[in-house]
Amino acid sequence: MKKIFIIIILPSLAGGGAEKVILSLMENLNTDNYNILLILINSSGPLEPKILKNNIIDLKLSKFRKAFPSLIQTIIKNKPDVIISTFPHITLSLLFVKKLLPKNTSIIAREPNMVNPSLSNSPFSFSLKILHKLLLPFANKVIVNSQAMYTDLAKRGIKTSRLELIHNPVDHENIRKINSFIRYPGNGLRLISAGRLVYQKGFDRIINILKNIKNCHLTILGEGKELKNLIHLTEILNIKDKVDFKGYIKESNSYIAAADFFILPSRWEGLPNVALESLALGTPVATFKEIEGLQDILPFAEEKSLNIFNDEYQMELFLKSIKPRSDYKDIGLRQNLLKQYNNPKDYALKFSKVIEGVFFEKHT
Repeated sequence: MKKIFIIIILPSLAGGGAEKVILSLMENLNTDNYNILLILINSSGPLEPKILKNNIIDLKLSKFRKAFPSLIQTIIKNKPDVIISTFPHITLSLLFVKKLLPKNTSIIAREPNMVNPSLSNSPFSFSLKILHKLLLPFANKVIVNSQAMYTDLAKRGIKTSRLELIHNPVDHENIRKINSFIRYPGNGLRLISAGRLVYQKGFDRIINILKNIKNCHLTILGEGKELKNLIHLTEILNIKDKVDFKGYIKESNSYIAAADFFILPSRWEGLPNVALESLALGTPVATFKEIEGLQDILPFAEEKSLNIFNDEYQMELFLKSIKPRSDYKDIGLRQNLLKQYNNPKDYALKFSKVIEGVFFEKHT
């Protein structure tokens, strides 16, 4: 059998969950069966693809709209069998010009977030919703990462024969290789949270809760446009000493593994990798019901390790009731709280079946 030629498209090498999942996929696909080309709109960001540099094309442009003509030319020139896209603005643009692409090229769209809240809070929301509804059905396959996303897209008119549910992977072994533990000093409750500092991630929700909890500290890992607003909120609430904004931290696992609890206050997500990784590190998670994808994880999580609340008041009561971990003076790695769950090789194998399915559909 000839190798299937795949082009994978990412906007950058930012440290988000979607980028990490795709780069993990590339690393674990069987190169005996696939030739892989990664196209980057630009190579900014802290992540490093573990493939040969001559298998990467960097378009070196700051904005996708500027890069789009070059992207299409590059695709036409290389004639891939399959294109994998995981960001909706890129996916929809490709589907819009699908007839210009090489005849036998299939498009696999991986949806990273719950569709409706994500589109509702995007610029040009109305137009995006229409384009999404019109164009996404033309993808050869749509990968979702939770049952809630599967149901949502099926209701939006995507044929179930074109939908594939594959839960995001967790690299249990490598995640748990911790060289040091970093914890805010003191004997009070130590919370950790991580993600882009944007409205979606809901950091304002947890900051508002902190004002009512004594002897508690929150460390937030991540960068984003809401930083100034969040700092201002801590000042208004007079809790600036309770919150540390660390920015992007490469050794984030050292912080997460040392904390008492990981807080995920997002307003919407698909299946948040950071929560899965926290559980694998032994740090229990507190989050809100809006993160519907985490319902899929409950059967894999140890009892009382994944705590899902209806609202801020419920979470506040919970945080007032818990105590710091008993070993906070001499921290060790706690047991993995996520058992028998998708690892990167499992994920790549399941994704391979989707790739081969769309390829053979075109070539038989």
